[in-house]
Amino acid sequence: MKQKHILKWLGIALGVYLLYGVLTAILVPLPQKEATGELWSQYEARLSEDASQERVRSIEDTDSALLWRLQLIESAEREVIFSTFDLRADGSGQDLMAALYGAAQRGVQVRVIVDGLNGFLHLQNSGVLRALAAEENVEVRFYDPIDLLRPWKLNYRLHDKYLIADGSKYILGGRNSNDLFLGSYQENQNIDRDVLVVSDGGEGSSVSQLLTYFKSVWSQPENKTITGKTSSQTDALQERYAALCTVHGKELAAVDWEVETAAVTHVSLLSGSPRAEAKAPELWDALVRLMAQGDDVLLQTPYIICNDKMYNDLEALAETRQLRVLTNAVENGANPSGCSDYLREKQNILSRGVDVYEAVCGQSLHTKTILIGDDLSIVGSFNADMRSAYLDTELMLVIESEEVNAALRQESVQYIDQSRLALHDGGTEYGARFEEMTLPWAKRALYTILSVVQRPIRHLL
Repeated sequence: MKQKHILKWLGIALGVYLLYGVLTAILVPLPQKEATGELWSQYEARLSEDASQERVRSIEDTDSALLWRLQLIESAEREVIFSTFDLRADGSGQDLMAALYGAAQRGVQVRVIVDGLNGFLHLQNSGVLRALAAEENVEVRFYDPIDLLRPWKLNYRLHDKYLIADGSKYILGGRNSNDLFLGSYQENQNIDRDVLVVSDGGEGSSVSQLLTYFKSVWSQPENKTITGKTSSQTDALQERYAALCTVHGKELAAVDWEVETAAVTHVSLLSGSPRAEAKAPELWDALVRLMAQGDDVLLQTPYIICNDKMYNDLEALAETRQLRVLTNAVENGANPSGCSDYLREKQNILSRGVDVYEAVCGQSLHTKTILIGDDLSIVGSFNADMRSAYLDTELMLVIESEEVNAALRQESVQYIDQSRLALHDGGTEYGARFEEMTLPWAKRALYTILSVVQRPIRHLL
């Protein structure tokens, strides 16, 4: 009887905790702050400064995305900084960790920060990560790890994805650090984009801005340092690094960074708050102000999950310019929450004057890019959703260059050709290579159910 009594009270305590966790996770982030325009003011101030000499190239395919990361790490002589939302110990993840291990072995200081939730899910028991962290010149941290006493903190994730070498070169974009985004270790992969920036490292340069931002994220009090452990995985890292050097030796040995990049007029970093807390939508506000500067705007995003304020911003933009969105058709999307919300909100979005390209191209689009007029391109990690605007850390890189803008617009044509264009006036047009894809009834039923069930938590999606 005593044992049953104890189990009963344990069950009650667990139930109370679960209720506490669910309610606080939903309610604490519910009040949404307003933007002050502070980030926009900082951006405008940078434009008045002398532009640093920076060069850029876009990285469009998964093989190049992995190779450029390896090349950047191999080029480092002093320091490598690596920040990512989702690192895994799969093929490409182990390649990256082996390259970082090789850099540390030759005396380069390596700092790695991974989102705490994904770190817990995918790396908590990773011998490979522990072996890397055990190296003398390596420090690994998890951003905002799981806190059972404050379950609402699970909502605030590190969504940045960048890699910096020697404070002069970096890759930044939307790709996570696993086989879904890098290399050719699996057949089905997401379509995404990074940019490589080569800089003079001056005080006003974008790499200087990124380094300042990294320091603020690295020093957050909630972060947890991951302790290292030498094991058989240490030998495995050494062997994998040696194999990488054998396979990619020529590419890793010599990169003419100037030849591989193009000069641009200006590059500037837009960053949200580094804190693991509810945020004012400063980054969204800055993006809207930038979109207002062009008469032809193409917003590429994996999904659209907006509140009324964000919808109103899009409507105001569409009143005075052509505003098109390129996103996944629900038949093609990989995010059930995003697909189900779009099914419910589609008419609301179109009624705002926005035209939407619904892409059906076999692979899910994960790219976050805004093309404004003929000279502004914005690339990074920000999705057109409330999570990016109010909850997660996010980065977007503003590139002023007609050449880059033209190249990215041309790159988008292949996905537009595979799209169904839903026009705000109710019409529909089909791309030259659009192929109708049937949404299975079971998936449609799931999306319909989700569109109702997830309404109370749309602000967390």
